[in-house]
Amino acid sequence: MNLPNNHFEDFPIEFKEINPEDFPNFHTTDKIIISPDSNGYIKTPLTSHINLYDKNTVVINAGVGQGKTTAIIDIVKQYYIHTDYVIFLASPFVSLVEQYYKDVLEKEIPERDVFRYEVLGNEEPTDFWHKRIHIVTANCLLGNPGEDAFVSSSVKRYYTNRLVKYCEKHGKKVIFIYDEIHDAIHNFKEKYIFNLWKWRNVILKNYIISATYNEASKVVIEYLAELTDDKIQIIESERRRFSEKQSELFLHYNNEQFYTYDDKAITDLVKELIYLGKDIDILSYSKTLADNIIKNKDSGIGKELYSKYAVINNCTSELVLNQRNDRATPQNRYNPSMCNVGTNFKTGVSIKKGNHAYVIILPPKGAKKPFKNNYGIFSGGINSIIQALARQRVKGEIHLILPKPKDFDFESLQFEEVEKVEVFKEFYASVMDTQQLEHKTKYLSLSSQDELLNTFYEKEIKENVRCEIDFVKSLDRLNSVRLDFPEYRLFKLNEGEALLAKKYDFYGNDLSSYITYCAITNQFINCKLVSNNRMSTLIFKYGEIQKGLKEYCNNYYFKDEKRMHMYYFYNDTQFYNMFRDDLFNSFQLIFQTSDGQLFPLKKSGAANHNKYFELQLLSFVQHFGYPNNPANRYKYYKDGELQDGLYDRTQYFLEGIAHAERIITDDIQDNPNATRRLKAFKFLHFLRQQVINSQINITTSQQGTFQFVLNKPNEDFIPQERLEEFREMLNHFLKDDEILSRYEFKNRFINKEESKQIESLYSIILNDFFKTTDYKEASGARRNGKKILQIKPIPRHTEVVNYLSLPDYDYEYLPEDFFEVNKLSEEEVKNIIQQVRKN
Repeated sequence: MNLPNNHFEDFPIEFKEINPEDFPNFHTTDKIIISPDSNGYIKTPLTSHINLYDKNTVVINAGVGQGKTTAIIDIVKQYYIHTDYVIFLASPFVSLVEQYYKDVLEKEIPERDVFRYEVLGNEEPTDFWHKRIHIVTANCLLGNPGEDAFVSSSVKRYYTNRLVKYCEKHGKKVIFIYDEIHDAIHNFKEKYIFNLWKWRNVILKNYIISATYNEASKVVIEYLAELTDDKIQIIESERRRFSEKQSELFLHYNNEQFYTYDDKAITDLVKELIYLGKDIDILSYSKTLADNIIKNKDSGIGKELYSKYAVINNCTSELVLNQRNDRATPQNRYNPSMCNVGTNFKTGVSIKKGNHAYVIILPPKGAKKPFKNNYGIFSGGINSIIQALARQRVKGEIHLILPKPKDFDFESLQFEEVEKVEVFKEFYASVMDTQQLEHKTKYLSLSSQDELLNTFYEKEIKENVRCEIDFVKSLDRLNSVRLDFPEYRLFKLNEGEALLAKKYDFYGNDLSSYITYCAITNQFINCKLVSNNRMSTLIFKYGEIQKGLKEYCNNYYFKDEKRMHMYYFYNDTQFYNMFRDDLFNSFQLIFQTSDGQLFPLKKSGAANHNKYFELQLLSFVQHFGYPNNPANRYKYYKDGELQDGLYDRTQYFLEGIAHAERIITDDIQDNPNATRRLKAFKFLHFLRQQVINSQINITTSQQGTFQFVLNKPNEDFIPQERLEEFREMLNHFLKDDEILSRYEFKNRFINKEESKQIESLYSIILNDFFKTTDYKEASGARRNGKKILQIKPIPRHTEVVNYLSLPDYDYEYLPEDFFEVNKLSEEEVKNIIQQVRKN
């Protein structure tokens, strides 16, 4: 299937816009729209629209990877040139402070003039109030204890109060820069906002920066703009794709209930990426999963990583019960020179490794709960996805591990062209979870979020107690505890984003639906779903193919009830073809040789397929379908353990003959292909009998009496009147028999005259249907031939694979308990049969 995103090359990228009408009670200028330069960056157009010395709050809404943080660091340098300014660069996380610190020093700003937040609580800061650039966290400015509890509230208060007094006394003007504001919103609680008013006499400007604004951030903008005389300037950058900078996006749909450190599909993916020489980082939705991957060095994902890397950098929080065990600088930050596995580089980090594969493990199917989703670092909804993808800053690979998306309400799509709708539906339906759910995912525009939240607030929350609210307002409660129902904007700030992410599939309740939609419609700026979208990988080891195929059945095949029901009605030919197609179409298959080398397994063409694997696949279908055959138990099991065994050409021919002899040609005359195949095996059986009846000589020698056959056939081997049957049989075996193409056969006949072809077939019959040893007569004509030790018997047709019969769709012959066991009605069975017939 062609990837559908080719039809969405110029489809607009939707993002959360910030508009003047969002702030009706503030002084807002017309929104300024800027465009990235030819390299995709906004530094020049952005800085040209900023007046450094106007008192206002500047809202910068720019796409991921457009260099907005770099532009802001340049602005810091411009303020630093003038000694009247003190600049605060507020990070959402302490883990990002170090990177900002390095960026500032690269602007040739003396280290003595830069204060780092980590110093607080670790050492006695020397005259920090004299430093002109302060790199802190948003929770520090707002007085929020936050996750990093090693910074005591008393130290924070002293730091803030001392600086405020110093700036007021010396007439300093203060600039606040809130980068990645989307991750700092939780700090802007009503009780913390008062800490910002300490700066009311010295503040000149706020810069608020993000690529992923939301409804809650609008409330934050209002809080901050109130400190700059209610003045707001909005600068918004166009979202543009630069194909030469986009990474390749691979979607690996993994419908396991939970992902573990030894998940086979993820393990095989990592193994393949290592085989391809990729430098790997893994971002996990879960701290527990990340820790288990790193801890388990001898199995699963960790084993593969440690085969390449001596050390894995654990990028997960060191906090235990909100306390750090010691006051040392945290070591769990993203390290660009190591393989990183963890949870804390979803935002703020720039990954610039060459030949890089960025693996993101999203919440599995079982993480969705009725009341609270266990989505870990992706609990914030769709903005967390955009930010996580944006960490890859140079062209590479991004691999998403995600469950299959919910069924989609295609009527909700807002595509003008019918063609776009159709290609979207075709691709989405091919990957979605077929489980029937009460509600389908609906497309919802980002611009409708405010309306949805407001409706929920008014109709679901406030309406339920509206009379009580009005009644309390009518009371004289002068000395009573404050009892004010929270206004809509506070609801939006405190609960809005969580509500959107939990209540609406498209906003985060079903992340896979949103990701699949965005991948199809090219919504991601820094990556694009690639034409050779990589599927989950299965690795089959030489000597353990049968074990690997059994694992595949247990992990995937048996769990797909819909597919299992269909397989029940296939004949053996259909079963083999569909089983093989499912395997190759659903997974990237890798063959590991006996010396450990890895090679991709290809489905197409005899020239490309791996002979050993293909024969093992035939073997598996044989003993899988007919486990009671004594020969199968002997060949494929040793001491009760499944082992590789060879389903050879002899077995294939003999089993075909076994079924050919019981099938009447007239019964399948309506199917020309089946008729030709049946006639081919019937004639092969005739030739086998010809050897037994007319080619074998009874010979007596010193060794006793035994059967002897010449190396070349007699003239009557194929009667003249049956030569046409020989030609039709050979034509079928050479051109139409896909199974026989797995064996050495065709090369024995090509470019040979018919007499030589007959000799070749005779030789094959001797090899495949008889157990022989070379023999030369001691006297007389001293002819060369073969002593027959055994005539290989034709097996019982009930115990072997049937590649000749047509399927029987009559469900009246199903087992009595079939409908009860499989919980299917007769109508559902009829629908399954109809689908099988189509296939």
